[in-house]
Amino acid sequence: MNSKNRRWLVIGSVLLVGGALLALVFTSFTGALVYFYTPSEIKAKGSALNGRKVRIGGMVQEGSLLREPGSLKMRFLVVDNSEGLPVQYEGMTPDLFREGQGVIVEGTWQNGETFQAVTILAKHSEDYVPVKMSEEGIAKAKESMLKSLR
Repeated sequence: MNSKNRRWLVIGSVLLVGGALLALVFTSFTGALVYFYTPSEIKAKGSALNGRKVRIGGMVQEGSLLREPGSLKMRFLVVDNSEGLPVQYEGMTPDLFREGQGVIVEGTWQNGETFQAVTILAKHSEDYVPVKMSEEGIAKAKESMLKSLR
């Protein structure tokens, strides 16, 4: 075998191995991807997301957090600008989790009724806001939070 044929053999082998590694990387990430939706998008897609593992993001609606006494079970409503989505969760919550705060919830959409959460991630604004602030400042902070969730 001369040097020209050997060079083509090496180039072909490198391309083959590189292509196989690239295909392996892409196929391994496909199953692990979890997409982020707002409550409006979840309701619009409806049964297409039924039983799929997804993430939703929004604000925990004021007055919607109900904890079951003596257990770690809770229910709350995640809202965006126009829709609300009921969420059920059992487990420990992050320190920043509370009503009126941004949240990202991972779990499954069950029969178009409730979102069964397995993970809660509390989201906070990157902007420093003093403890005492006006109602206008609170509204702007919530608006900023909703924009960051999109």
